[in-house]
Amino acid sequence: MSALQLLSPLAGRSMPLADSPDPVFSAGLIGKGIAIDPSVGELRAPCDGTVAATHASGHAVTVRSDGGAEVLIHLGVDTVNLGGAGFTVHVVEGQRVSAGDRLVSFDIAAIKPNVTSMVSMMVVANGEAFSVVSTATGRDVAFGEPVMTVEPVDNRSAEAAGDGEVVELSLPLSIAHGLHARPAAVLANAAKAHGGAVTVTCRGNTANAKSVVALMGLGTRFGDLLEIRIEGPGADATADNLLDLVLSGLGDPIADGPAPDEETTLPVSNLADSARRPGAEREPDFEPGANAVIRGRSAVVGLAAGSVTRRNRDVVDLPRNGAGATSERQRLAAALAAVKARLAVEANGPHGAIAAAHRELLDDPGLIEAAEADIAAGRSAEWAWNAACVGQAELLASLSDARMAERAADMCDIAAQVLAALAGRSGISGLSALPAGSIVLADEILPSEMAGLAVGHIAALLMRNGGPTSHAAIIAAGLGIPTVVALGADADRVPDGATVVVDAGLGQITVFPSDQALDLANRRIGEWADSRAIQRANAHADCHLADGTRIEIFANLGEVGEGALAVSEGAEGCGLLRTEFLFQKRSSAPSEDEQLAQYQAIADELGSRPLIIRTLDVGGDKPLAYLPLPKEDNPFLGLRGVRVSLVQPDLLRTQVRAILRVKPYGVARIMVPMVASVAEMIAVRAIVDEERQALGRAEPIEVGAMIEIPAAAVAAAQLAEVCDFFSVGTNDLTQYALAMDRGNPTVAPGIDALHPGVLGLIRLAAEGATKRGRLLAVCGGAASDPVSAPILVGLGVRELSVAPAAIPEIKATLSALTLSRCEAVAAAALRATGADEVRAMAAMNSPGQPD
Repeated sequence: MSALQLLSPLAGRSMPLADSPDPVFSAGLIGKGIAIDPSVGELRAPCDGTVAATHASGHAVTVRSDGGAEVLIHLGVDTVNLGGAGFTVHVVEGQRVSAGDRLVSFDIAAIKPNVTSMVSMMVVANGEAFSVVSTATGRDVAFGEPVMTVEPVDNRSAEAAGDGEVVELSLPLSIAHGLHARPAAVLANAAKAHGGAVTVTCRGNTANAKSVVALMGLGTRFGDLLEIRIEGPGADATADNLLDLVLSGLGDPIADGPAPDEETTLPVSNLADSARRPGAEREPDFEPGANAVIRGRSAVVGLAAGSVTRRNRDVVDLPRNGAGATSERQRLAAALAAVKARLAVEANGPHGAIAAAHRELLDDPGLIEAAEADIAAGRSAEWAWNAACVGQAELLASLSDARMAERAADMCDIAAQVLAALAGRSGISGLSALPAGSIVLADEILPSEMAGLAVGHIAALLMRNGGPTSHAAIIAAGLGIPTVVALGADADRVPDGATVVVDAGLGQITVFPSDQALDLANRRIGEWADSRAIQRANAHADCHLADGTRIEIFANLGEVGEGALAVSEGAEGCGLLRTEFLFQKRSSAPSEDEQLAQYQAIADELGSRPLIIRTLDVGGDKPLAYLPLPKEDNPFLGLRGVRVSLVQPDLLRTQVRAILRVKPYGVARIMVPMVASVAEMIAVRAIVDEERQALGRAEPIEVGAMIEIPAAAVAAAQLAEVCDFFSVGTNDLTQYALAMDRGNPTVAPGIDALHPGVLGLIRLAAEGATKRGRLLAVCGGAASDPVSAPILVGLGVRELSVAPAAIPEIKATLSALTLSRCEAVAAAALRATGADEVRAMAAMNSPGQPD
């Protein structure tokens, strides 16, 4: 082979590799080459060849030239820690590329603040076969400009064959990101010091341990078992050295947690019932006559009584070994296509956003790459897809933000759907196949299990795990199914067929109730059903208290389609449109026109009723793939809500422009999340005014703040000077005021918005709003609670934004009370010693009790 000219894969300033900020590259441990500080966020192929490896995080690509040179381009330093955020890979392993083809797009502005450096390196990784004879450094280079010349090495010496000396090691890999460039280089250089052959086998794939690219191509993950084989003289000494290196992390920090063997991976199909495995140690089942009470978290208010049906997920056979890589890839591709086709149809249904999100997950390159790696190693399509989804589900479940952790159920869901397709079934057997009136108990219900479920078919849903913002809970709310989540280990003690009474409003289940308790529950359920029918019939009238005081009842919405449902339940507008559904599960932010189309569709569903749109509420605990944010020790106290918007003003400006264009003018209002100071609102209003003028819109738009931080409630009078309205987010306000993480199952049961301290903060917000004639609303979970609603009104709240299914009951509850009575209950609640006392007091003063 003649000399190979490598073209610049980046545009920017070139420099000697020794000047790289990464000591592994600057020392030449991975190979010889150059460094480039990029000025354009695009990586292109440096030569004709084949993509030999792409890292799962998107920050590194290896191209194997036609002559066999392995050219590794590593974007930035410590970029692996971003987990792919800010990178978009445009190629797959094995793909043929020509010099200049686009390999990766990356957002320099977003990535640079969160990494050590954006200086990138291009090296020849198989230096034993190719040498770098010249480089062009110390100047600006453009895409496609020659920057490096490589020649093959005349190396005819063979590695010493094993003279009978062979050592084998089995070591767990305990570093968070597997064998990415840095640890792979440490391992490869140690292996190169040995004269004989050194190989590493992981999950059935074997690589030459002296090749950085080969090691990276194994696709290793935390907890993988590395089987290392050393042959030839000196094998013992090399083995001791490799043992120390691997166990010490190969230059990366040791990650926390166990390092399980892949064989112990629990199949997705069994995740839902793992707690009741025969070998699991738990308390004995409840027995008839127990009259035992267990408690979880209320997700959807309601009453039910009947027999429990324990939900056992379909068992799917997961053969470890496949029938050949080509066959298994075809089977997986066919199954994915079948599930995508079905989800495309469901995307036009009442829960289309969830179906669309699931369909996008099926195209996730991380899942596809992980499954492809296992298939290439000889595994079956079932095994490979299951392993890929379990890994991602475990990652999501570990996140600190409860809402993001609940998305682990979505990963389990798409795993189960594809496994069903591989087994020749059209989908997962759903709850609609269960007998009418069933009370379903499971570790967690998947959204796809609720497909086609009719209103009233299921009496109640009970979940050991899960949370009130899971997709299944959202669907249950739309169907009005009483739902309790986070029951914990006590749920394991409820046998199949047990009689239970469910009071979902209290998050309480009575197992094997006494005859008296069951009779009382059935009477309450009958009365509740009768009153519910009457409430729905009267829900379309505007809400007034018994003395004529006007209280607006709006709906909380999260996607297109929910507006029509809310109006059918009696909503007078939308008090909170969560816009995160537009920004999540995608590789780039939605455009102005995309956002406008969604906002306008919801406004049209509401029929000119008010539409309050909350600006994007994400943060370090809820990251977006295209919005890399620094890892924070306590993301709940870091970059969240408006802080992110002000750090990323272009995102905010695009969203504001879309909201300003919603017709008719005056319908849409802007609400800003997580506001703590007057300065933040002044900054947001300045952006709104600038964009309004740029669009030529003369009509003003109302801009309000969410009261979620205790300081905002205390300073409401000052904030009212720069806000047109307020809305209290009781979920966050409560957890911040009580210093309790609602995602922590240990303390979550103690979180109650009726805590007198939280009510005192709402009262302060109301007083501050009143001084400037501003309206105070509540859009958090407390607004949907018929026990809380009168107290909130008594504190000065004049608008409640609630779950659509709760609208009829909230309107009926308030219409039976006078303002003076609400104020009296609120005053007593402020003097109470705790939330339990407040709830008992409120029950004594509910409609029907004498004044």
